[in-house]
Amino acid sequence: MSKVEQLNRTIEEVWRERYVVLLYQRNFAWTEDQLGQLLQDLYDHSPNGYLGKGECDNYYLGSLVLLQRRDGIWEVIDGQQRLTALHIICRYLGILSSPRITYDSRPSVERFLDCLFNSPSWDTFKSECQRRTDGKIARLTESLDIVESYEIQAGEIKSSITLKGMSDGEKALLSEYIRNKVILVCTPLPEDTDVAAYFEIMNNRGEQLQAHEVIKALLMSDLGTSQRYIFSTVWDACSQMDIPIQKTLSKLRNKGLFGEQFDGLNLEIIDNVDFVGSSIKNEYTIDRILDSGFTYDNHDAEDMKEETDTDLKSIIDFPNFLMHAMRLYAEAEKKMVNAVPLNADKMPVTKPEFISDSMDFIKALLRIRVLFDRYVVKIQGDADDEENDLKWRLQRPSKYEYNKNGNTYFRVGLVNTFSNGTSTDNDEREDINNRIVKLESMLQVTFKTPKYKEWLYSVLMWMYKETKDNINIEHDSLLRVIEQWSLNYYEMLQKKWDSESRPLLAAGTDTPRFLLNFIDYLYWLASKQEKSIVRFANKISDFQFRYYNSVEHHLPQSYKNTDVDMDSIGNLCLISRHKNSSLNDKGPEEKAKIEEGLQPKRLIMYRITRAKQHWGKVEIEEHQKDIEDLLDQIYNLLSV
Repeated sequence: MSKVEQLNRTIEEVWRERYVVLLYQRNFAWTEDQLGQLLQDLYDHSPNGYLGKGECDNYYLGSLVLLQRRDGIWEVIDGQQRLTALHIICRYLGILSSPRITYDSRPSVERFLDCLFNSPSWDTFKSECQRRTDGKIARLTESLDIVESYEIQAGEIKSSITLKGMSDGEKALLSEYIRNKVILVCTPLPEDTDVAAYFEIMNNRGEQLQAHEVIKALLMSDLGTSQRYIFSTVWDACSQMDIPIQKTLSKLRNKGLFGEQFDGLNLEIIDNVDFVGSSIKNEYTIDRILDSGFTYDNHDAEDMKEETDTDLKSIIDFPNFLMHAMRLYAEAEKKMVNAVPLNADKMPVTKPEFISDSMDFIKALLRIRVLFDRYVVKIQGDADDEENDLKWRLQRPSKYEYNKNGNTYFRVGLVNTFSNGTSTDNDEREDINNRIVKLESMLQVTFKTPKYKEWLYSVLMWMYKETKDNINIEHDSLLRVIEQWSLNYYEMLQKKWDSESRPLLAAGTDTPRFLLNFIDYLYWLASKQEKSIVRFANKISDFQFRYYNSVEHHLPQSYKNTDVDMDSIGNLCLISRHKNSSLNDKGPEEKAKIEEGLQPKRLIMYRITRAKQHWGKVEIEEHQKDIEDLLDQIYNLLSV
């Protein structure tokens, strides 16, 4: 086999060629997570984005592995998901005027791509696609809505924007950047390549060392043997974000690290590294294991069982959590403002200059992780399923004792973070625990991507400063901090839209998801008032915030009723993209047959529709007025 040549190609150069995806390749499978992150990355590095201010460098998007046919068309061996996503984005932005990709022996996909370029408008084509039930193009159909309406974070958090909502000037800057500055590394394979063998090699290659693993090694390089072992043990435990830290550090827990009831934090334990290191590293020596009288302690078997005994999922992965911790440490301990971005894609692979004492940082990392476990919501259920029955939990560790085979064991249990040991529904602490769960889950479903969670950073920073000597946070104080952040964000949105002379409450599908989720939270608070301050609050029952990502017109735009302000907040609700496709152009009365699992605003709209057997101008205006009254009562509802 001849040497493989790598060629850096701009997107404009890439589209000068034609490509085919062979039948053995899977269908397009990217979801909002992958497609949204691609849009975010393209925006960030463009002149519009905060990374693109000043002179914009090339952005290397990834690689394509290709094999050229005799007719000059390139077979896509690796990278077809990225290439197809770029194809759709470039069509939307007007960078492409004709299809450059074909799918071998997939007529439904071929028709999709052909119509994508030949339909009179994007909206017409999207509407036609949403009427189809062909599962082979389901992801492609969903991608149309994602491309135009995904909320890109402009800056680290301060505002959001969609491709549809961009001005012509902003679109032109982004398009020009994508054409000439976004680079794909194209690797053409020699003609005699055994593609099957190449696939096997690719699928069995080792994974590249990640940036956070490099930082770990650099921070450990100057430590002694005992310190290095403690550092590595704590770091590795912190990296397992889905398991309570008291479980992953069970041996240090048994040495008193988390206090008598497993719900505290005694960092001075780590300072005695010689004692701790030798006691947990050499608990079973070779001599002891070989001793004929030695038997394996069942206590350790039980500990191993408890390590995986959880179905709660973290709202952030470890690389991005580490970025939060490093920025927090740099700002709180070293007074270095904005020294670290929150996006793990920007993680350095050099030793951070603000960490001069690695053991001091590992203690800070552990404290931040304990605070995170205790005061930040976790997900119970499958967050990737938009229509699932996921739940949100805010829980702290609690020691409990049990007996087995005549032996006494102690394990880590979980109870509501602000529970006082009772299950009384009217208990104030329990009510506030539920309120914080609602509030944090509202922010999580709004800012789903792990790379842009300014709200989480603000809360962690406040807790870090408040808990120098312990990890106890007052429930009402935490509630005020998170509600204040939410209120500030709402007021920022108001100023942003006012400056653009666009009514925030008449933005149609450009309405920020935060606003609709915030309205749901305020409705839920109003429902708990003895005397309701808005109509219909008594119709609201408990609910779970879900990853609804599509803004829908309850009265469809296709109705063409000129007397109705279709884009009014009174005619809008959040639903999943899947539901938006299935309900597309159905009348309000048909949509309103759905009842289960609805968030408050949508529930109220559907119940009004069912009660009146109609949804039109009067109902929309009345609901709009109700929402305006609700927003006018923010200071009476929030604890700020």
